[in-house]
Amino acid sequence: MLTKLTRVMTGKSATFVTLVGTMLLALIGLLDIQTGYELSFSIFYLLPIMFVTWFSRTRLGFVFCFLSAVVWMLADQSYSNRFIPVWNTGVRFGFFLLIAYLMRELKIHLVVERNRARIDGLTSLLNAETFRHLVQNRIELSARQERSLALGFVDVDNFKAVNDQLGHAEGDRVLKMVGQTLSECVRTSDLVGRMGGDEFAVLLSETELGARIVFDRIHEQLQLVAGAENWPIGFSMGVALFENAPESADNAIKVADKLMYRVKHQGKNGLLYEICS
Repeated sequence: MLTKLTRVMTGKSATFVTLVGTMLLALIGLLDIQTGYELSFSIFYLLPIMFVTWFSRTRLGFVFCFLSAVVWMLADQSYSNRFIPVWNTGVRFGFFLLIAYLMRELKIHLVVERNRARIDGLTSLLNAETFRHLVQNRIELSARQERSLALGFVDVDNFKAVNDQLGHAEGDRVLKMVGQTLSECVRTSDLVGRMGGDEFAVLLSETELGARIVFDRIHEQLQLVAGAENWPIGFSMGVALFENAPESADNAIKVADKLMYRVKHQGKNGLLYEICS
């Protein structure tokens, strides 16, 4: 429920969130005044605070902590001693601040965990599941806009030799290097994912004739870095150039994967393109 509401509220301005929070606080304060001191509305004052803190900046949430404490004080005038409302307002303000702080920490933790679920822990690239999901979204968009796509599949040749001869730590360095090189050779709008083990995939959107240039550069840069490190590896790459949007992400990846294996069967460390209509 919270995730769905967060998606709906994504992109809403701080002004909109402030307006909704203010209206909610005003309604609660009005109901509190109308019903008198016999009915408690204490827990309801948390609603505008939690809403604003979650969907806007934490500082705005702190402002609503203060406003909620003041509104509660104005609604609660059942004391004979003038000092008591001031004391209660201070205590309530501190309690509200604590709730807002916990909401902020929960929000940060949720974002971190969500990112961890999407990202490969070693290379910081998209993991296979997220990559497939985003590729499917791009395919559907390309189908509507009648745009071309290019999907490349990369496999590190002789990667096992690195682990066996140089150790797994050096193997991890190789994978990190591949991920970094792929990311540096493409635009931020393109997709790069680690599909598992020593296999990677890259999706270029709206490429037209530029896809070959990009993938040629990727293959060249990978070899340059591997040569500089004296790693006994190569890179087999298959690139499917889709003039029209493919049927699905799985279908597109399968086509590029088959092209990559054709490179391996032909001697490895090469690049093969195929135009798919």
